Amino acid sequence: MQIIRSKLQELIKRRPCALRENVQLAPLTTFRVGGLADILAEPASETELVKLLRALRELEIPYFYLGLGSNILVSDSGVRGVVIRSHRELANISRHGTIISAGPAARLLFLTTFAAQQSLSGLEPLSGIPGTVGGGLYMNAGAYGGEISDTFLDVRVITPDLEIKTLTKQDIAFGYRSAPELRNVIVLTSRYELKRGDQTATYAEMRNVWHLRREKQPVEYPSAGSVFKRPHGDFAGRLIEAAGCKGLRNGGAIVPTTHAGIFVNDRGGTATEIASLIQTVRRRVFDKFNVMLDNEVIPIGFDADPFAI
Repeated sequence: MQIIRSKLQELIKRRPCALRENVQLAPLTTFRVGGLADILAEPASETELVKLLRALRELEIPYFYLGLGSNILVSDSGVRGVVIRSHRELANISRHGTIISAGPAARLLFLTTFAAQQSLSGLEPLSGIPGTVGGGLYMNAGAYGGEISDTFLDVRVITPDLEIKTLTKQDIAFGYRSAPELRNVIVLTSRYELKRGDQTATYAEMRNVWHLRREKQPVEYPSAGSVFKRPHGDFAGRLIEAAGCKGLRNGGAIVPTTHAGIFVNDRGGTATEIASLIQTVRRRVFDKFNVMLDNEVIPIGFDADPFAI
């Protein structure tokens, strides 16, 4: 790893990017599990990010772009190659009239709070989602009747050929927890068209979203949010409960009694235990209802699909 790190530093020396070796990923994920990253790269600007990507491509080093670590399950064996975690300039948020711009590393909570401070409305349903703007766009994050695509205008992205281009809402086939055209690109700054609103009412709606999340979800435990996407015409939580999986435990991984669709890490669970629990629940639901639950949580660093049955 020292050799790879030296080569990376040489290629990006004009605008150095922070590089650290053998970094524990568990504290950087909401499940609080995961092994070591060979190298953690932390670009602080668009220029640093582009130079890093060029260097990785030249050296043929695999990489994974990490946001706040929500909606993923990182293997206990860690991640080979480079894990990228942006910050500083890439987390900036600004306003131009009723349009808000946000960098990919900006937290959704900060984005929604900034909008409320500016007396702008439209992002309230996203206020309780623990993730970044980049991650939210990647999966068209949503909650309580709203999705990030609802107010989305456009986004600048880095293509696989390392070109920077702009995609508008018409260019992206947003669907339920899906944005196919963003799968193979890296998100840069995105923009959102909001409506002028009453600041007091906006904050009240945000508080209502936070209250609903605390009331219905096991927020006191590490989790990755909803484990499965909503099956057509039904709810994953209902199927899981009806299959007798509420309260099911595998080591430190558990299906809580408060919300069957959000598995939690209790008593120091491992990624292997969580993956095995997800696999077991999928099998039980399929055996009982002939419904194959589609994963919302993305496995990272595993040699094969750990959820396959």
